[in-house]
Amino acid sequence: MLKTSKILLALSIALLLPTAVLADSGVVSSGKVELGVTGVGIDDDKARVSEYTDSRSEDGVNANGELDLNLDNGDGMTLDLAADINGGRDAKVEAVLDLHRAVKVNLDYTALRHQLDHDQLNYLDAAVVRGGMNKTTHEPVALTAVTPDLVPAFVLVDGATNTVIYGSDTGDFSSVADGVDDYVVQTGGASLYGEDLTPGDEFAITWREWKAGTELTIPSVPNLTFDVSFRKEHREGTEQSITSSKCASCHITGESREVDETTEDLKAGVTGKFGLLTLRYEFTDRKFDNNASDPSVNYDPVIKPGQPFDNKTFDNRMTYDYDDGSLNADTTPESEKQTHLLKARVDLANDTTLLGSYVNSEVESDKSDEPGIFTINRSTLVTNYDGYGLKATTRFGKLKLSAYGKLEEVESDNVDVEFQTITAPASPAAGATFDATNTGLYSSANESMISRDVLNAGVDVMYRLAKRSTLRLGYEYESEDREDEHFGETETNTFKAKLSMRPVKGISVRAGYTYQDIDNPFANPEAALVEVGDSRLQAKFGVPGYIVGGNSDLYGTQFYDDREADLSNQPDSVHEAKLATTWAPSPHFSATLTYRYKGEENDLNRSTWEQNTHSPGLSMWYAPNQKLAITAAYNYFDQRSETAFCQGFYDG
Repeated sequence: MLKTSKILLALSIALLLPTAVLADSGVVSSGKVELGVTGVGIDDDKARVSEYTDSRSEDGVNANGELDLNLDNGDGMTLDLAADINGGRDAKVEAVLDLHRAVKVNLDYTALRHQLDHDQLNYLDAAVVRGGMNKTTHEPVALTAVTPDLVPAFVLVDGATNTVIYGSDTGDFSSVADGVDDYVVQTGGASLYGEDLTPGDEFAITWREWKAGTELTIPSVPNLTFDVSFRKEHREGTEQSITSSKCASCHITGESREVDETTEDLKAGVTGKFGLLTLRYEFTDRKFDNNASDPSVNYDPVIKPGQPFDNKTFDNRMTYDYDDGSLNADTTPESEKQTHLLKARVDLANDTTLLGSYVNSEVESDKSDEPGIFTINRSTLVTNYDGYGLKATTRFGKLKLSAYGKLEEVESDNVDVEFQTITAPASPAAGATFDATNTGLYSSANESMISRDVLNAGVDVMYRLAKRSTLRLGYEYESEDREDEHFGETETNTFKAKLSMRPVKGISVRAGYTYQDIDNPFANPEAALVEVGDSRLQAKFGVPGYIVGGNSDLYGTQFYDDREADLSNQPDSVHEAKLATTWAPSPHFSATLTYRYKGEENDLNRSTWEQNTHSPGLSMWYAPNQKLAITAAYNYFDQRSETAFCQGFYDG
């Protein structure tokens, strides 16, 4: 629970300024100062109740204040100064100096602390430890029964009596199998569990921004305004870094990650007004620096994906595992970006406006490889963006019409990656690597997933039904054509309707409905589910065992090619409805009731993903006088996601 209290003292700015001096100099001043203290008490998880800290993140008291000052010399020179300080983690200071409307200088500083959530990763035990190991202590236990927290790695079924014997290895059956009616089946393993490596850490980012800008209008060319500005953003703190081991148990781990990032923008532009035409050109140079070190992870040992008997042919398809020690993860690369922006606006008669824009930007991002594991053919990736936009609005009596279109082209460098694969240990593939040449290197040309063409076009119609009623209808089409044919093209058709009305005095109603039909949303095709269709047997210790899947005894070789089910958490149909009604019986009181529903669904080829969201809310405002206002609000959020999926005989 979060408790906040404030004590404020308002003073006239005249008490702080030498009034006589200002009066003698002809400067007119006005403003106010508020001084006070803020107390905070937190009885529960601060990340839940105080996500954006408005004063301090721990229990205690600190000073706060607000300043609003205006100085005017009566000869075209003004200074506006505003400040709102609630400790060093929540502050905003702004100053504007205007010199005869020819030169305007802006200075701005903002600080804000964002308290981040800490995922305890205690909900990921979706399967259990296999092979006769206790789930919690990881100690060996006798396999006399199967419990929710304990399953064997293998089971032997006596076909004559239908009795089951449990074992952690096929060798456990050598003394009991008669080789006549018995067969062995491998069970599912511990495929998903989470581990929070830093359970006591608190995660938060302190965000600071400095901005300075100048606008200049030269009297000899009054239709041109030049401007230059500088912006610096600094993010500092810690956040949670989550990683997962590959081709082993899906071991999800969380640890602390240092954040120390700086973004600097230098911008220059000019705006020209030529009768009905207004032009704007702007150039921005941005640099992003990451001054924090990357977190490191020790990945779990690779596990072969599931032949009934010991076979390590899968190891030579891996590039790293536990034996490689600590490896960098969750890397944030540094980058530089340059952007050119050109805008044009034409104002015509009858409220007709034409807007056009062109944006060109180039981003250079630094990339690094991991010698001995993988190498890349370039240390810098370049991404180019071109955007073309056009919008027109006009009015015909009670009808207002808007039409727009936007074309975006994104091109990013492709990368050639060379992997150094692990050599297979003692097995039918001993000494071999995935590459047929046995050089230990496997090359792959990766086509950029960023490269794409995006077309967006639509029309909006607003019609005044009556004096206090307005109806808005809209349609939008979007096509996202990715260069990588594996992901294909996504087409979205969006239909929108919104009604605003005031049926009686003091009551207003706003209702809206949106429907989206999405063809081929972003997904991972054929990502899971291998059918168990192979009934051939493989004998060891005189016991026949079923091959779990694939068309080859080399289960790991064929498994991935045999997957059938598509996976996605993106919808192919969306229904969204919004309703808001406000009751304002007097100028001093109002109450607003809101409700939002969003239903999303994707009919995948082997399952269905759906997500439903309900969010009602109520807010009230009361102002008995000009100096006192009270606001109270309650919001409820309920979101449920569901997908039907089954984990069968598979571990790894």
